[in-house]
Amino acid sequence: MVTENRKGRQIGRVARAGAVVLGLCLAGPSLMVGVAQAQTPGQTSAVQRGAAGANSLPDIVRLFEDQKNRVVSVQTEMAAAPQAASMFGPFGQAPERGPAMGQGSGFIVDAQGYLITNYHVVAGANVIRVVFNDGDSVPAELVGADQLTDIALLRIKTSKRLSAVTLGNSADIRTGEWVAAIGSPFGLEHSVTVGVLSATGRRIGHGPYDNFLQTDASINPGNSGGPLFNLRGEVVGVNTAIIRNGQGIGFAVPIDMVRTLIPELRDQGYIVRGYMGAGVQDLSLELAESFGLKQRAGVLLGSVDAGGPAGRAGLRPGDIVTSFGGQRVQDTPTILAAVAAAKPGTRVRVEYLRGRRSGTAEIEIGERPDPARAQIMEQRGDGTTKRGRLGVAVRPMTPAVAQQLGVEPGRGVVVDQIERGSPASRLLMRGDVILQVGDSEINSPADLTRALSAHPKNQPLRLLVQRQGASTFMAIPLQ
Repeated sequence: MVTENRKGRQIGRVARAGAVVLGLCLAGPSLMVGVAQAQTPGQTSAVQRGAAGANSLPDIVRLFEDQKNRVVSVQTEMAAAPQAASMFGPFGQAPERGPAMGQGSGFIVDAQGYLITNYHVVAGANVIRVVFNDGDSVPAELVGADQLTDIALLRIKTSKRLSAVTLGNSADIRTGEWVAAIGSPFGLEHSVTVGVLSATGRRIGHGPYDNFLQTDASINPGNSGGPLFNLRGEVVGVNTAIIRNGQGIGFAVPIDMVRTLIPELRDQGYIVRGYMGAGVQDLSLELAESFGLKQRAGVLLGSVDAGGPAGRAGLRPGDIVTSFGGQRVQDTPTILAAVAAAKPGTRVRVEYLRGRRSGTAEIEIGERPDPARAQIMEQRGDGTTKRGRLGVAVRPMTPAVAQQLGVEPGRGVVVDQIERGSPASRLLMRGDVILQVGDSEINSPADLTRALSAHPKNQPLRLLVQRQGASTFMAIPLQ
């Protein structure tokens, strides 16, 4: 069964055996917790053999020369190694003295200084630095992150002229195509490895949005967050995980998924997903027969939160959902993706089977709980929605929240977390709605970022705040 509000159960023979090791692409003596062995000599000779004409060997030299300045090493420092800082589990024990050091990889997606890496590479880091192919090093800040897909967006400020990678289409890549990984395995910066795409759509016990590209291009600790290229020099995946003691078995997040996350990570720092409050599982042939069905169709609800959206709509454990929002449902990835894409507060028609009778329900989509959001917002480096100058983490005003708070939809941001002892802690409360900063209206976390950045540091900050239906002005002296 896969639930929406907790880590998904492991699926497949490899996952059941406990062989999948996720989040192991960090390098460094204190954080490295697993090793994937190098490709076998047989794999290397296969690359060397090749054939002439259409089947000639790929020009990896040219690919690397074209892309090496777009790929970076990501180095991190933290006061103590985080315990279960991401869904991938603990990274190991912190050293007795000195900061914990880690290293991963990343790549430039925007010439304005935005880079992609894995969240587990930077989770909890006090210091993040980016190292270029020529050895130049610059500090980086966390702009946003998504724990469920293990993707983080960083930003750097540099006088260096930057060039972004080209994002390909992971949906178009075929099993057997040549691919190349560039990264920093074991701290060996800007290493390139070559292989083929071994499979697509792998479900390895990662979570509710489990959907990986598999490759035999060597991926080791330190490769996390680095790009997986096709032969056209397009990024098709973000290298993320390996198999413990495996040879030539690595996994990458498809770039099509990453592309959809970037705007939201850039604008507000986290991802808002829909939620229906039910645990779903694939309908096996045996289960289908036990429900009196002649063929598999839909997904089975194994659990339903009575107070959640599905429960309020009348759905029950044992119902088989066959359609969600007009989209035919065949398996758990289909419905989980559809629910996640639905905007909180919208109403979605669901078709289902109960026993041998069909039924319909209308679900008002909720917002998926995100336990990592507070940590991500606290770590953000823009000094605004981070617990910094003001000391708050905020979230956007969704239609459902606006209705609950009696606020005009799309207006204001909701105070989600307040740092103890910060300027905000003197006057603000969790659940307050910030409508205005100075003379600037606030309709998104990005608006708050801009308004606070423009505010003179030596003047009290004037806020228009709504609390329990009443609006009031507040003046907060900043630190």
